[in-house]
Amino acid sequence: MSYLDSPRVHFRGWFQADVSTINNDVRFFQNDSFVPEYQQLDSNGSWNPRGTAVFRILDCSVTGGFLNGRALTSPEDDAVIGLTVQNAVDRAPGKLVDLDPQQQMVSMIFGMHVRIAGPHAEALVAGNYYPAPFINLWKRQQTGPRTDQQLCAYYQSVLDGVVWSENIESNLLNTLKEVTQDGMLSINFNVYGFGRDPSQPRYTMGHIVGTIGPYFSGEPKQFVRGRQMITFAPLANWPVPPTNVNSLQARLAADGNSLTADFGNTFPIVDSSGAPTNLGPVQLGVLRTNPQERITTVDSSGLVLIGEVPYLSETWYTQTAGVQTFDLTGNAEAQQLLIGNPLVLVTPTPGSPPPSTYNVLMQESIDGVYVRADSFVYRLNPGETQQVEFYATRFGKPLASSVINLSATEGFMGGSGGGDTISPNPRPAAAIPGIGTPADALEYKNSVSTDVNGRAVLDLSASDDGPGNPRGYIAGQLYGIGYQLAQQPAGYIVNIMNYISVLVFDKKVVPDKPTWYQDVQPLFTQYGNLYPIMSQYVVDLNNYDSVVQRLTILHFAFSLPIRDPNHMPVTRDLGADDRDTILRWLSSSGPDGKPLLGSPPIEPVLLKAPGPVGEEATGVEPEPLQSAGKTLFIRQFKARQRAKLERESGGE
Repeated sequence: MSYLDSPRVHFRGWFQADVSTINNDVRFFQNDSFVPEYQQLDSNGSWNPRGTAVFRILDCSVTGGFLNGRALTSPEDDAVIGLTVQNAVDRAPGKLVDLDPQQQMVSMIFGMHVRIAGPHAEALVAGNYYPAPFINLWKRQQTGPRTDQQLCAYYQSVLDGVVWSENIESNLLNTLKEVTQDGMLSINFNVYGFGRDPSQPRYTMGHIVGTIGPYFSGEPKQFVRGRQMITFAPLANWPVPPTNVNSLQARLAADGNSLTADFGNTFPIVDSSGAPTNLGPVQLGVLRTNPQERITTVDSSGLVLIGEVPYLSETWYTQTAGVQTFDLTGNAEAQQLLIGNPLVLVTPTPGSPPPSTYNVLMQESIDGVYVRADSFVYRLNPGETQQVEFYATRFGKPLASSVINLSATEGFMGGSGGGDTISPNPRPAAAIPGIGTPADALEYKNSVSTDVNGRAVLDLSASDDGPGNPRGYIAGQLYGIGYQLAQQPAGYIVNIMNYISVLVFDKKVVPDKPTWYQDVQPLFTQYGNLYPIMSQYVVDLNNYDSVVQRLTILHFAFSLPIRDPNHMPVTRDLGADDRDTILRWLSSSGPDGKPLLGSPPIEPVLLKAPGPVGEEATGVEPEPLQSAGKTLFIRQFKARQRAKLERESGGE
């Protein structure tokens, strides 16, 4: 079971993502070429250089629910409607973190606590969001000011360690408590309408709409093992698919009497308010055949309609978060066809008389086959092994004894992550590192097979020696792993977000007596450069005396587990050996009772801001200040792909 099952709770409100934008460009990680001007708003620090990395829910409430086959829309329907959805009141808010400046397409939330509060602010149900990245990013908002973040996505994970109040008056919540398992709940939420302009009242804030439902043992945690509808999005069009709708997941009830689909991130919006773009009437249907290719039109005789998607209704999205349940009890033909035929999202062909033909906006994966890695972002220390769980299905049912092939890929990774000629301020004179080398620093099999439940497990192992610092001024190395079912038919529609991202940390020797100058300052300086808010309000990480005054709190923060909201560094990109070096230095002392200072390095060269150097490497045109970050990251990716295709076709 998942958030698509019953009972479920829908919520809507605001979120804040106060991310620091200096670390969007990998070249800022080079300490030697960094200058303080890069920390300014109107310089290369982009649109929010003093961000705190905070991610939190604001002014959010329960707007609807679903129980026993019925939609709930008011407090008269159930006491949970109208209650607030909050973060913790007794701990720090969550943090939003990229895996790496060269992989910004899997931003993850760490340390977030979520609760539904009663009328007196008491927690009725509360749990910890298990860290997970966004998925299915696309340009959902296609109009409005460019200072808005027009890219939108959704997050799916579980709330674990769930605690329930003994005084719950909501029938929906009590039923949810009874059916969910393993002390967890399934949660999914869409984010859109994010403001990046400091002059806006909603600066660093955007809209959040989501759903909380039950979790069952053995189910994946970051996606629904059900029916997968995949948008056709060739590179030339992405991040706006040709049909202007985005991928979704659906689930057929075990008794076959209903089908629930999540359209929360499917339809384009007019502007940051979330008002939908009118695509005309849209219906969900099932084909009478099982075509082995993508189709663009279908005659009315070729499908059975299941129901209309009321995406233009004024209250539908608010009350349902886009999650729609279709009753199939009076549609026996659809029930029978759904066993082995694909779902389609269709709209009537303009000017076609009844019985009409339909344009196919999106269809289920070819032959219904699909494979997904549940968790798809990993951080590995040298000698460490972690496991990737895959789930393979065919028309939502487990696909047993099937081979999953694996191979290296760059995915959306690489590039600088920043612009090169953002006027009037140049970028650092630092080379843009390559990724994926050395290949043998990350080990995994080239294939795994699913068991009777359609599940397969892959071991990811970092070599004992680690990658060996191939990127120079930034520690660790990025690796991507692509995967696909061996039986995927020709013409299979691929979800381009489905690959695995791995950051393998460097191996370091932890000194017996680490010193400030030799071992700690190079690490602290980098974080001080990239998070100036820390130096402004807490501790100047580039200053020995300032650090010494905060030894206790720093030791505490560097000792916290990665899921803790106060974990340091906030970027979660520090290897175990570097962490152990810092902790050993913080807890040791010299004759003066302070951590060892050591000998200063050779007198540093004072650097001025250098001229632009990286434009040739990315082939990206200048962008306005607010367009840096993921928007520019995507443009760099597409530019690299175009150059690759030209080389392969002999176009150079």
